[in-house]
Amino acid sequence: MIEHLGKKEKLEPVSVSDGIEYYKLTYPGKYKWIEELRGVFSTWGPLNGRDHSIRQWWFPNGVSSVYQCGSPLLSTMDSEGVNRVTVALSDTFSRSALTVSVDDLNQRDEIIFTVETQGEGALLRVDRRPVDYCNAIYEAGEWMRSFLPDGQIPVPNNAELPLYSSWYNFHQEPEQYLLEKELELASKIGFKTFILDDGWQFEGKNTGSYQLCGEWNLAKDKFPDFKGFCDRLHSFDVKILMWFAVPFVGFDSPEYIRLKDKIAFDNKPFGAGVLDIRYPSMRKHIIDILLRYVNDYGIDGLKLDFIDAFNMDVEHLPPFNDEMDVKTLDLAAVLLMDEIYATMTGINPDFMFEFRQNYIGASIVNRCNMLRVGDCAADPITNRVGITALRLVNGGTAIHSDMLLWGKCESTLNCQRQLLNILFSVPQISVRLTEIPEEQFDLVRRFVKYWTDNREILLHGKFRAYHPESNYTVMTAETDEKKITVLHAEPLFTPAGKNEDIFNDTAYDYMVSSTDDKFNYTIYDLYGNVTETGVSGKERRLNVPRGGMLKITV
Repeated sequence: MIEHLGKKEKLEPVSVSDGIEYYKLTYPGKYKWIEELRGVFSTWGPLNGRDHSIRQWWFPNGVSSVYQCGSPLLSTMDSEGVNRVTVALSDTFSRSALTVSVDDLNQRDEIIFTVETQGEGALLRVDRRPVDYCNAIYEAGEWMRSFLPDGQIPVPNNAELPLYSSWYNFHQEPEQYLLEKELELASKIGFKTFILDDGWQFEGKNTGSYQLCGEWNLAKDKFPDFKGFCDRLHSFDVKILMWFAVPFVGFDSPEYIRLKDKIAFDNKPFGAGVLDIRYPSMRKHIIDILLRYVNDYGIDGLKLDFIDAFNMDVEHLPPFNDEMDVKTLDLAAVLLMDEIYATMTGINPDFMFEFRQNYIGASIVNRCNMLRVGDCAADPITNRVGITALRLVNGGTAIHSDMLLWGKCESTLNCQRQLLNILFSVPQISVRLTEIPEEQFDLVRRFVKYWTDNREILLHGKFRAYHPESNYTVMTAETDEKKITVLHAEPLFTPAGKNEDIFNDTAYDYMVSSTDDKFNYTIYDLYGNVTETGVSGKERRLNVPRGGMLKITV
């Protein structure tokens, strides 16, 4: 029985469909109910990363959500990855929080769910079907998106092509002529989209902060001929996205003094104020800056960063006044994203918008067509965990990895392992291709070719990530014709009975079939060399080297 804690109202389902219950949450506030603890092995939330823990009542696990941050969805599953309870809210705009915890205080076989919402009239979806947890989460995400007035926006082709980023390899010191050389080479091996990240907007060295943001003028010491730069990249058939820290006006920018009266609050760790976009004039100010680069230089997309910064200090906003057209930054963020989207797609219907975790909600994806994993430089496990969360909740959007980073001295195997951990996303890299060793470059080139050849399967095939409690030890995507698998922990596999590529990202130099099924196979090492061909038999162990691939043909 679901109960509103303030009004003591007990809810009955307003409908039941295919074993899923729907409850109407008429009032704002906190709701609570009890589920069986039996069989619950782990929890899952879209921003919980590598934390799948089951916590006690005094420290519950859960998710917080608002339009510009998070998504109101929470799931529990058993040790086999079968759904126990998955809950979601139809209102993905209002502030909400979902929690789950063990009721050990009363020594009962129970877990406690709570839902707290500031909205009115939302539907709560409670799914107890014994289905694969991936299906339960994916369907909950689809259900949440079904309430959007105009659905998800189209995904341009280039949003699903390998992407080169200037971030980790240049940080705040991008340089025109070095980047031209990088992109000329990158384009030849399949990178057709480029993000010019932070640093282009101020002269000088890396500051590590955003204190110089605000004017958004090109740094002449870094880009003496930006129009020529954009034209040259377009001649390589490369589309260009530019980074903007949307909310920020840096403390050291002249704009900070000019706009002081229209700053919502200061963000001292970032060295910047956050614009108060409740003012229509401030939303127009942001859009005019973006338009300048679209109109003057023909850029093809925007990386809109720090949208979640509008969420950081909403308790201490200046009071509402007559110059504002909405009372909350939450509603203003919705208007800003709507206005940016309408403006840019009015110029170019294939305009690209890249957002990153943590702004991943079901409602915000109707204003972006690229979602990237949050920064996790050189951390392949966090990358694959983030990719999985984005794919499960936001199907239909182009899901991108965080940019890959490695040093020139890194082993080819460790570079390959980073690549294998992002196989089921659009790959972003941030290494200097003109400077890395030949072995590393050849590895990237082969990976991009394989990924491009298999893009439809990898991005649009049926996706499955096994063992969330262990951060997904096996990941697969398949169509009727072919399956692609990556083993991340144990070398055991079960043949799919169809053409299949199985990659070895384990600590072992072999794979073991779980059956006696016969199949034709070819084994490749991480350099793409064939090391063995044959037909499987009673000997189930196959000598697939680390980083290599077992290709099964039927």
